[in-house]
Amino acid sequence: MLRDSRGGPLTAPPVEDSTERPPRRWLVPLLSTLFVPIYASGFIAGKIATAHMAVPTVLLWRFLIALSVVLVAVVVMRPAMPRGRAWVHLVVTALLLQVGQFSFVYTGLAEGVPAGVSSLILGMAPLLVGLLTPLVLATRLGAAPAVGLLIGACGVYIVLSDQLGGSLGSAVVLPVLGMLSMAAGTLYQKRFNDDTPVATSVAVQMAASLVVTVAAMPFLGVGWLPTDAAGWWVSLWLGVVNSAGAFALMFLLLQWRSTVHVSALLNLVPATVALAAVPIVGEPLTVNAVIGLAVALVGMYVGLGLLGRRRRAGSPS
Repeated sequence: MLRDSRGGPLTAPPVEDSTERPPRRWLVPLLSTLFVPIYASGFIAGKIATAHMAVPTVLLWRFLIALSVVLVAVVVMRPAMPRGRAWVHLVVTALLLQVGQFSFVYTGLAEGVPAGVSSLILGMAPLLVGLLTPLVLATRLGAAPAVGLLIGACGVYIVLSDQLGGSLGSAVVLPVLGMLSMAAGTLYQKRFNDDTPVATSVAVQMAASLVVTVAAMPFLGVGWLPTDAAGWWVSLWLGVVNSAGAFALMFLLLQWRSTVHVSALLNLVPATVALAAVPIVGEPLTVNAVIGLAVALVGMYVGLGLLGRRRRAGSPS
């Protein structure tokens, strides 16, 4: 019998049961490839939806359909329910992250802001969160987020330079307000709801957003239902694919990889939206837009610290 250095019997290492773990070698690249267009599709679908119905109607059906899908996950997973003030914090998060963000973004799309421009401006939110995190969560901040946000802002300005004061006018403020609402909601979620199970958090936020939207509908003078088949189809896409589907893919990738991996994928969204918007909704792709997108992507890459991580990962040990 073979023995180890201590004189004990040499046993073979345990064989890993391949059935207990997903085949991540091919599944993670597949999910990553799917995540970018699914997440990006929200801007294209939002542009189409706001052309077929009023913004409150778009929000109503997005929240209703997404809530229906998430409730199925809650029934299956049976996560813990919020307690005490956690309910209030989840409602505040919903007002910022769901109602506020999408109200401003969809209104901007309805007012003529291109989907590519909207996605580019919303892409600045993670860097803004990085800048504000030390003030809200008392964590240290490096120079990368500040430099990245500055570079990214230059990219946004280049994209908008030939449109400000022209066709867009003051409407460009709307996606900026949506971005600020998204950043505030992200920070609030991290500060007060970090311990709440994901399924519970999403379900409560969607329910609260739906209640607020339904309560406001009678005072807005808009229709409750989509008026044509295209409106129904795009509502289903926003609720099932873009909301529930994108959330599921994001959380799986966060679990199997890291926030850096997901952030790198999010960097691809503005360019994906800008390219897809050309054939789908007929938005022009100008030279300024291409240059600005490239500059903004560099800013996001630097601001999220991916450049330094790649260099360290590639350096010999």
